[in-house]
Amino acid sequence: MLIWLGPALVLLLMVVAGFGFWVVKSEPGTRWALGLGVGLVGGQVERVDGSLWDGLEVGHLVLDTPAAKVEIHDLALSVDWPDLRERRLHASNLSVGELALNILESDEPPSEAPFSMPALPVTVALDRFFLGKLNVSLNDEPVLLDVRNLEASLAVSKEDAQLVFRKLEFGRQDIEASVQGEFRLLALADPWPFRVWVETDAKSKEPDSLLCARRFLPDLPLVSTDAESTNTDSAAGSNSESATELDAVSTFCAVDLRAEAEGSMHAAKITLQGEGQDLQLQAAAQLYPQQAFPLHSANWSLVLGDGSSLKGDVNWAGNDQGGVNPNHLIGQVALQRLNLGLVLPEALPQASLTATLDFDVQLRNAAMLESAAVKLAIDPSSSWNGQPLDGHLDFRAVNNDRAQAWVPAPEFVEIQNLDLALRLGANQVSAKGGLGFQLSALELNLDAPRLADFWPDIEGSAALNAGLDGNMAQHQLTLQGRYDAGAQGGDVLGDAPIAVQTELQGGWKASEQNPGQGVWAGRLASLDIEHAGINIATQRPMALNVAPEAQSPDYLLTLGDTAIDVALPSRNSVVIEHRQTRFSPGRWRTQGEIERLTLSRRLIDEVMNLVGEQLPEDAPGQERGRVIVDVDDRNDMVDMTYGLSWDLGFEGALFGQAQVRRLGGDMIVPGDPPFPLGLRTLEADLTATPTANGASRIDVDLNIETQSMGQAQVQVETLLRTTPDGGFVYDPDDGTTVRVQASMQNIGWLSLFVGDATEIGGALQADLTARSRPGGEWALQGEVQGTNIRFIRIDDGVRLVEGTLDGHFEGDRFVLDRLEFPAVRRAVPKEWRTETWTRENPDAQGGKLTLSGYWDVSDSVGKVAVDLYRYPILQRSDRFAMVTGKLNVDMPSPALSIDGELNVDAGWVDLDMLSSVPTVDGDVVVIRPGQKQEESAPLDITLNILIDLGPRFYITGYGVDSGLVGEMRIVMAPQGRPMAYGVLRTRGGAIEAYGQRLQLRRGTITFQGPIASPVLNIEALRTGVAVEAGVRVSGTARKPQINLISYPDVTDVQKLSWLLLGRGPDDSGGDAALLFSVGTSFLGDGEPFYKKFGLDEVSMRSGELGSVGSILPAETVVRGLDSGASDIERQFVVAAKHLSSGFTLSLEQALSDTGTVGRVSYQLARGLSAQLSAGTVSGLALVWRAFSRD
Repeated sequence: MLIWLGPALVLLLMVVAGFGFWVVKSEPGTRWALGLGVGLVGGQVERVDGSLWDGLEVGHLVLDTPAAKVEIHDLALSVDWPDLRERRLHASNLSVGELALNILESDEPPSEAPFSMPALPVTVALDRFFLGKLNVSLNDEPVLLDVRNLEASLAVSKEDAQLVFRKLEFGRQDIEASVQGEFRLLALADPWPFRVWVETDAKSKEPDSLLCARRFLPDLPLVSTDAESTNTDSAAGSNSESATELDAVSTFCAVDLRAEAEGSMHAAKITLQGEGQDLQLQAAAQLYPQQAFPLHSANWSLVLGDGSSLKGDVNWAGNDQGGVNPNHLIGQVALQRLNLGLVLPEALPQASLTATLDFDVQLRNAAMLESAAVKLAIDPSSSWNGQPLDGHLDFRAVNNDRAQAWVPAPEFVEIQNLDLALRLGANQVSAKGGLGFQLSALELNLDAPRLADFWPDIEGSAALNAGLDGNMAQHQLTLQGRYDAGAQGGDVLGDAPIAVQTELQGGWKASEQNPGQGVWAGRLASLDIEHAGINIATQRPMALNVAPEAQSPDYLLTLGDTAIDVALPSRNSVVIEHRQTRFSPGRWRTQGEIERLTLSRRLIDEVMNLVGEQLPEDAPGQERGRVIVDVDDRNDMVDMTYGLSWDLGFEGALFGQAQVRRLGGDMIVPGDPPFPLGLRTLEADLTATPTANGASRIDVDLNIETQSMGQAQVQVETLLRTTPDGGFVYDPDDGTTVRVQASMQNIGWLSLFVGDATEIGGALQADLTARSRPGGEWALQGEVQGTNIRFIRIDDGVRLVEGTLDGHFEGDRFVLDRLEFPAVRRAVPKEWRTETWTRENPDAQGGKLTLSGYWDVSDSVGKVAVDLYRYPILQRSDRFAMVTGKLNVDMPSPALSIDGELNVDAGWVDLDMLSSVPTVDGDVVVIRPGQKQEESAPLDITLNILIDLGPRFYITGYGVDSGLVGEMRIVMAPQGRPMAYGVLRTRGGAIEAYGQRLQLRRGTITFQGPIASPVLNIEALRTGVAVEAGVRVSGTARKPQINLISYPDVTDVQKLSWLLLGRGPDDSGGDAALLFSVGTSFLGDGEPFYKKFGLDEVSMRSGELGSVGSILPAETVVRGLDSGASDIERQFVVAAKHLSSGFTLSLEQALSDTGTVGRVSYQLARGLSAQLSAGTVSGLALVWRAFSRD
């Protein structure tokens, strides 16, 4: 048995060796082995070429493990296996075309065991490692980093390790970078000594790339050229070329960095050098990686293109063990011509700073400040906002220890040895002293004649002197300051200079309630503020307590009793008696009163002038056209004195009381002119009661009583809610209730708001309750009653007196149950028939006017029914109207609809008075200079009213005395013009004209369209003579036609003669000229008709046509036995026009033949004229006339 065991083992070894040789040496064996191995870990392999011994190429390899998913394309491996005999694993090439690595996070916590390098049985040498492209993902989310073309080498031995990066390219978005470097471990054991250097060249062609410094610092200076530094005059020729190169550098953003590190995990030194984009950076740091605070020291130097720089050095002091003391930091920062605008917000002024900052900081437990010594020196070459800046700052800050404090006080940083001196242009700031527990002596001075040097938007000048003396237990602060806006200022609030002077005394002591807590207790000894002529000053010292650690019910700040005097430039003043004010975050309470606050028109004007405002009636242009009466000046002197008191607080919700009461005087009601209200009592009480959810119920009780206008009591109840930031807000949806009880004995004061032409009077009683509803609507309930109501417009003859009012509210609707006015005769008509009928006829008595309806307040919609019975709606001495009827007024805003029927029981109009009073048309609007015309909202009016004049309507005046009967309907469509339809007829009567009484035989006025243009048909005749002559008026009212008529019909000359003289014309024609002139005047409505054509004279003459008025006869030779033409046959008409001074143009036309003569005359001198005639008689005449007084 044993004989066969040996050969079997040998055979087995040969089979295993042969199988291994087949796997390593042959391509099928290698493909089989890779497929089996990769398949065991859940992967797959494709396109395997070659063998492990001669070189292997894999087209696609996927490994899927719980920790990561790896996908490899184009893997190539070449290993020098014979070197294993020398315990050396040598690979000449390992390349990967593309590697995709998806790292999966594990739920298992990471191992806390320290890393230790496993012992390697062989040395490792990789001559070339190449990676074409690397795609990294974290939980299937791609990392935005493009790594490619990695070429490196690796050598690992038992003693050390070395990794060399020959080439590495990576990019991110538009940034491209290449890396070279070397990483060497000098020992593969703790403390892991190492040496590293890395060079990176990054660039981007996009100006908005994250690599471009000018994307974040647009004002980064460019590097200075040699031409600029040596010869500025000759630089102009080369500036274009240099600018082009600099622009190219700025466009092509590039950065070169070299980082070096040497040391171990115990101590290491790192250096960094960088250059690009007109920047140079050098930095170094000393690290102790295994200590709790690894950074020991650091320094840096950043140089900009213009030579400006920022340099710094920070060092942590060492400890006794040779490590770092994280509680002690020493450093220095140096700035050389650094433009602060590069790193500060754009809103800051331009600044260049050359300064050094030295600091020595002691920390407590590496977290809290223990002490700090700071020294800042600003070189005179510095500037701020275009002004030279220099100075220094030196101080030491110490965090106080409350356990060692000999008085309880809050934690704060003591300032010791403060020395500040700063000069900016002409401005100076200085401070000296300190602020601490044992002794405080601090002086602060500011002299700033130009505040614009500090900030461009600040105008004017300022000065401040402050001093603090004493210790923590007792100290005193004095302060004096002044600010003047300068040329931009004025004498109004906010612009005028302001001066403040105050003195504060006090100190820290233990709280009486909690001795472990500190309380600052003191007093405001004085406070004086002057501004725009206003002076605010305390009359007595005010106690002041501050408890920073106060807990409820105590308060953080408590202000005690004092009196504050506020005086205006006119020396009118008010004294505020401040009782107490307490404040803590989220809660406060204040108490005080003003015993007497006197307000008047002049005082209000003074305050308005101080704030730069004007009352509306004092605006420019409002004073012109106004009649200033003596009552205006008296009203300016009327004042009213109030008393105010309050006790209000807040702790989640408002609570407390406040009161305003009248002590004396009166209130002026705005009007034209203004008038005193006549107050007896005015008192308002406010009470705030917390409810829930940060809300308070506000109750306001208002009591008003006047001498003649009545009294009113108003109660208001609402909710006031608290906002998260401690403010107050009113929510209309919470609801508000208003109760009003009013008794007004005389509402005549309403007349002042409707104009002088209207008089309103009477007494009203109201008991109303109004409740608001969500959405802003109101629901009202209550009753309104009135007695002796009167509404009078004397000019229009409207007299509504002795009225009775009954109304009530339903929701948002006011229901007018009844408004009744009895018929009262106030004016006696002059027309005897109307006066007799209205006074003696029983049917004319007992009239009344009744109104009823409603008005919806929210919708502005209402209806009114008007019922008139024998009511004298119009009463004047020149007109009168008593009507009966019904009118319905519908007011669907913005429209108005009126319809109904009216019967005139008695009426009379005097035409003389109707036309004698001058009026302005309704479309004429009078405005004062500087006043804007108010745009009136269009109102859609609809009318449909039937008017029956009845049997007793009379017209008198202008010689007319007649009755008028008939019906007419007045209609009007929305946005239309009033139209009338119907016929009015005269009933008897006569017209007196030219001393004659003409009987009205026929008279109709027909309305068939526009109300201002009815059709006329009126005849008036002189009766009782053989020929009844008169006039007929026809046409329309706009274009009437007047013609002479007669019965029987005769010539116009005879019509005039019978009309005026009561007979026919005489044969001589002597009265023809009179008739002609009177007739044309009569037919022309009182004005000679020729005036309407621009003529100055039209007359009828007898004599020779074309005669110049010579005393010699026209003919001196007898031509026949005929006696010639009669005077009537020689009549002619003359029309003349005066062209200018001395010139007259006239035309003569014969009446019995066709002769016509034109004449031009010129007045040469007194009594002497030249006349030129042309026509039937032509010639030139020089005429001299003289008149004798004998």
